Amino acid sequence: MSSLRIFSLSIALPLSAIAPLAAAAVNVMHWWVSPGEQASIQVIQQYQAERGIEWITTARKGSGTSSYMDAVRQRVASGAPPMASQAIGYDIQDWAMQGKLANLDAIAVDQEWEEVIPAEIQALSRYQGHWVAVPINAHATNRLWLNQKLLSQLELSAPDTWPELLQMLDKARAAGATPLAIGNEPWEHTLLFENVAAGTGGADFYRRVFLDLTPTAADDLLLLQSFERMRQLRSYMDAGRHNRSWDEATDLVRNGQALMQAQGTWVNGEFRAHGLIPEQDYACFRFPDTQGLFLFNSDQYMLFKDYPATPEIREAFASSLMDIELQRQLNIATGAAPARVDVPSATFDLCGQQAINDLRASNMRRTVMGSVAMGNANPGQVKEAIYTIVSSHLNDQLSDAEAVAQLKAAITSFSPSFPGTSR
Repeated sequence: MSSLRIFSLSIALPLSAIAPLAAAAVNVMHWWVSPGEQASIQVIQQYQAERGIEWITTARKGSGTSSYMDAVRQRVASGAPPMASQAIGYDIQDWAMQGKLANLDAIAVDQEWEEVIPAEIQALSRYQGHWVAVPINAHATNRLWLNQKLLSQLELSAPDTWPELLQMLDKARAAGATPLAIGNEPWEHTLLFENVAAGTGGADFYRRVFLDLTPTAADDLLLLQSFERMRQLRSYMDAGRHNRSWDEATDLVRNGQALMQAQGTWVNGEFRAHGLIPEQDYACFRFPDTQGLFLFNSDQYMLFKDYPATPEIREAFASSLMDIELQRQLNIATGAAPARVDVPSATFDLCGQQAINDLRASNMRRTVMGSVAMGNANPGQVKEAIYTIVSSHLNDQLSDAEAVAQLKAAITSFSPSFPGTSR
């Protein structure tokens, strides 16, 4: 693709009145490659194209984002960084510590980011008090996604408690459907585990163990119960999970081959991309016993300061991502809540409105908490250690007691005072 003209943003002016900036090629990397994700990235590209901002994109499928970040590191090491890269959680902090990211403070002050973004997301967007990334959404990970036809046939409703969840799974198995669809990636297993743990121990337990990394002796029993529940769930999974991706597990639910999947609100984007409608084709419930909690994964964009772009181009790009209308259009497609809590919810579908309402309520309660699986709770070495333990346990390679002992050892060996963040 050739160099493209970039224009500054001014939402108060008609497009014909927006003056052009110098010609430049804006290179952006992302990992959105599934059907729902592609629909989402197209929203951003189209919105910016209408304002004169065009992308040259490089899409690389991530595996819990690890392989994706390897590709970004190769680009940076070769002296050819992208202007911007999608990122989540503590990956942003890692790049900021290396001094690779552009300072976005002036844009953040101008658009009042601090006033509209939940503090827990801000903690990952900032390093040593400075804004270094732009959050574009707030996915909830404590969600169940169910096939509506099976749900109705089995005369089932939203499970509020753990026993109610097991009853649903038993009914699905008796009817010949796969009760619980899941893929083979450790991050998927850990996402299920964080839901189980949050439901088992509650908000204070989750914060103490997985965010502050300071479990007490009294938490041993809750951790053991969490792994016991994971072992129970294993019996409701099919053997095909060992050769399946997360979106292929979503397809099993979409096609009625499986009753449910525990996964983030990006599943809503997948269903929308296939033309499905909430309450008609699928249902979205909070994971049992996690009512009042919003376990989040926030997709963000970080800008590399060594990319040859003018300050005006960086400002236009970053500002557009935080625009209210873009965040509305984008997150209707992604299925997430916008990263801004002031985006009107009226045009979102039922599941999208549920996510927005949950984020706002949890933000008031201070129960917006980072997802372990998606790297919004812990630095990379802690996350990877938890991946290994949880996945080994789910694959019946560790007993419940062994998993508890290894998990506690992994999280207590790391200092909770990670540089640049405030928990």
